[in-house]
Amino acid sequence: MVEAKKRVAMLSNVTVDLIAAKLRRRYDFYLPEGFDTWVQETINPASGLYLENFDAIIVLLDGTEARTWKGREEATERITLWKQALDILAKSITAIPIFISTIDIRENRIKSLSERKFSIELENEWYQFVQDLIEEKNNLYIFDLMDVIAEFGRKQFYSNKMWYMSSMPYSKYGLDIVATEISRVLNSVFSIRKKIIVLDLDNTLWGGVIGEDGIEGIELSDHKEGQRYYDFQHQLLEMKNRGIVLAVNSKNNEEDAENAIQNHSAMLLRDDDFVSRKINWVNKATNLKTMETELNLTESGFIFIDDNPAERAIVSGECPEVLVPDFPTDTTELLSFAEDIWFDYCCPLRVLEESMKKTQMYHNEARRKQEMSESLNLEGYIKKLEIIVDIHKMRPEELERVTQLCSKVNQFNVTTKRYMQIDIERIAQDPNNAIYVVCSSDKYGDCGLISVVILIEEDTTVRIDTFLMSCRVMGRELEAVILNELAAKYAGKQKIIGEFIPTAKNTPVKELYDRLGFEQISNEGGHKTYQLIVAGYEKKQFHSYKEIRFEEVIE
Repeated sequence: MVEAKKRVAMLSNVTVDLIAAKLRRRYDFYLPEGFDTWVQETINPASGLYLENFDAIIVLLDGTEARTWKGREEATERITLWKQALDILAKSITAIPIFISTIDIRENRIKSLSERKFSIELENEWYQFVQDLIEEKNNLYIFDLMDVIAEFGRKQFYSNKMWYMSSMPYSKYGLDIVATEISRVLNSVFSIRKKIIVLDLDNTLWGGVIGEDGIEGIELSDHKEGQRYYDFQHQLLEMKNRGIVLAVNSKNNEEDAENAIQNHSAMLLRDDDFVSRKINWVNKATNLKTMETELNLTESGFIFIDDNPAERAIVSGECPEVLVPDFPTDTTELLSFAEDIWFDYCCPLRVLEESMKKTQMYHNEARRKQEMSESLNLEGYIKKLEIIVDIHKMRPEELERVTQLCSKVNQFNVTTKRYMQIDIERIAQDPNNAIYVVCSSDKYGDCGLISVVILIEEDTTVRIDTFLMSCRVMGRELEAVILNELAAKYAGKQKIIGEFIPTAKNTPVKELYDRLGFEQISNEGGHKTYQLIVAGYEKKQFHSYKEIRFEEVIE
């Protein structure tokens, strides 16, 4: 099935048709008619911006216009007008992400050095305004055009010829870069982000072959030749600290490789930074499939990085959903390679505190699995874990995590409805709705907010709109605990209605409601509807859990 294009409004004070054309394969762009009409479009409530429906808005502002401003007074007037327009936009549209650019003022250079000061002040003033606006509105994000231009070079970025011919200030090179950066920010909203980077070792995390060169002979240092690998590891460590988990998949003598990981003085990534290490002589595709099972991750969440094209080809062939990027033939480009991986496939809109703990959570999960292997049955396993379950209505500080789960959970998700943050806010404001969240912890650590249940009250029934749970806590009967508490809460109603809407990835919950005692009342092509009579429901006791808390009223 072909995915429908996302509709994006792009507002600008320059001609952006060529940028939109580069991105039309995935996005359907709305561009206001006329040159530099973005302010009018924004302040007019009858404009297409407000009458049509969009999935995102980009405000791309260029500072070339400043060349025509006559002194401080006109510059201040123009910037003030821009601010007013964006204030109106921010107040009028709160349901979709809006990206607002910084400005780079490419002015007439026939000036003294001191005269450049005012342009810098304007750039900084605009930057601060955008940041302040973002703090006020949670659907606004910065598109840092100034940073992009600084990264790639102003002289190459602009073209006087393009400006005079078409009112587009960017060169072909600049156009490509802006289009790429816009694609990246839109992908951070609309594309599922990768979860794990699996890495080879030899000539990937260090230069050379550990089995032949030894720990002293491999290239890895914070200076000279080995620094490229050191810097690459640093970038990977930064990704790990932002929620991407790392693993090793290497054909090597395990003892030699582990010695390098643990004892090389310039090794930044140590044992604890990896959630899995497969160091053996097994087919790397086989190792990857083992990791999928062990970590309870789907193939589509993996990135595999290996310098050997033959190994990459094998993994691509046997694991078609794994992303296998070409490794740079020039290893001085490893830094850029890492940045491209991050921005193209991993970078989220925001990094949540929970994401920063993800590696530790996987290590804790490994300890739980060891506990399970030593337990005689599931009840004994749950009891050993000393699980505490906390069920309560969503609190304001949990909004982003709830949105994150609603946008990415696939396996344990009975309806797979995707909600943005503004949708969650709207649902929560309706007195007939209730959003419950579930937090869990045990003797090995805090699992965090792991489940979301959205309920809709309809006369004598309660309908489960959304029931999802993080895959990392599946297999502990938490779903039974959650629905038991909610059934008792709504015992004054007649019944609870639940649906299962099949997708390619939610097979694990195909028979969830059957297992939990619901009665199936319809089945239309796999889309099943269930009911549970809850009138007079008596709450069951789950003695294997250390504590189950249900908090109804949130002050």
